[in-house]
Amino acid sequence: MNILFASIEDLNDWIEPLGGHPQVRTPNLSRLAKMGMLFRNAYAPVPACSPSRTAALFGQNPWETGVYSNTEKWHYHYPKGQRLSLVGAMKNAGYTTVGAGKIFHLDVKGYDPADWDDYKSDIRHRKYPIVSKVVAAGKLGRLTDFGPDPEDRADFDAVNTDWICDRIQPGLDNQFWGYGLYRPHLPFIVPKEYFDMYPGEIAPPPGLGQPSFRPGNSKLIDDLPEEAQKFIGRWTGWALHKFGEYNDFLRAYLASITYADTLLGKVLDRLEETGQIDNTLIVLWSDHGWQLGEKLTFRKFSLWERALRVPLMVAGPGIAQGDCQEPVSLLDLYPTLMSLTGARPAHRLDGEDFSPVLRGDHWERKKPVVSVWGTWGSPEDGRIAFSLRSKTHRYTLYWNGGEEMYDSEADPFEHVNLLAHGAGDNLRGLADHYQSVMNAAIGDIVPPAPEPQT
Repeated sequence: MNILFASIEDLNDWIEPLGGHPQVRTPNLSRLAKMGMLFRNAYAPVPACSPSRTAALFGQNPWETGVYSNTEKWHYHYPKGQRLSLVGAMKNAGYTTVGAGKIFHLDVKGYDPADWDDYKSDIRHRKYPIVSKVVAAGKLGRLTDFGPDPEDRADFDAVNTDWICDRIQPGLDNQFWGYGLYRPHLPFIVPKEYFDMYPGEIAPPPGLGQPSFRPGNSKLIDDLPEEAQKFIGRWTGWALHKFGEYNDFLRAYLASITYADTLLGKVLDRLEETGQIDNTLIVLWSDHGWQLGEKLTFRKFSLWERALRVPLMVAGPGIAQGDCQEPVSLLDLYPTLMSLTGARPAHRLDGEDFSPVLRGDHWERKKPVVSVWGTWGSPEDGRIAFSLRSKTHRYTLYWNGGEEMYDSEADPFEHVNLLAHGAGDNLRGLADHYQSVMNAAIGDIVPPAPEPQT
């Protein structure tokens, strides 16, 4: 059996299979979801690229990896020989490991280049001419640019897709194909044909309505603790509205999603053309979600649902078809693939093996799904927050005791912080229960109490 391990960067839950944005077009993600198991409540351990990918690819929580943000050199935390990445475990199990695009962060070949038998490591950005008015005016950084590609030539996602398709050949077995798509990461610049798929007015993010990003507006965030408001960067929304480009920004994200979906479709087509579709386990995931104005916030970097919920689906030989409602974490990918393939890790894994549900058996999670983030902080400086996602609620505890709790069934877009204006005994008891469960999971990494103010 072969494995296609496909990662799509910065892809939130707007895709068709998750019933996200009403105008999105993702026919190939829908096609894949129908082939196997769709996880409706999958979450990133960290809402940032490097720490989330590090946690997923080593199967360990950030308080084990030591990587909490994109600024840290994650490979320095794991001296070679002390840990074995998921890719390395597959190689040790006899798989030929072939990869293209972004799987690991920064050093794209990852923890140990020897983990890969062959790798297309080109994820270099080419310099686009500035497209949007707001970036041209210097109000947002160049990385935030968006619009149709003015040069209309293949980017590295297209090149890497062709490369991995060339490596998928009839008759091959025990192949591990790592395939990483960079879009829909910023800048949202893709061929014009994808923008043409989204003409006119774009519906605002689901559940948001028409937001106001004017300074001083607090309607969407007035029930958040002070620490949570540190995650909010209202400048992006204000600048987009000032230049009349918020609608175009939404178009650009949707166009980038559809572009990535089209490239994924080419790989699925190649599996079918070569007869490998019936001999390949397909695992598709994103490293975290993305916000486009929810709680006046843009990008990832928060502990709210839109930043943490990710697409996750598994299909292939012997995989049951259906939906799984049980909360899962990207930490679970490593132990699950070990179970499905008979490969062995070289260190303790923090996630859970959800392979029973892939076989169509009943499965209930035992460990809590916990995510972590701070204002680019870590436990050492005390600016870190933790969020627990149960079947019914999200509970978040900030570094100085601030709290949020949302009813995920009645309030999926997290409009009402149940702990904002004094909780009754029942709600307080539930929050205390979640805090106890979370503290047990993170052990000694509980956020320290703030220093007394003098």
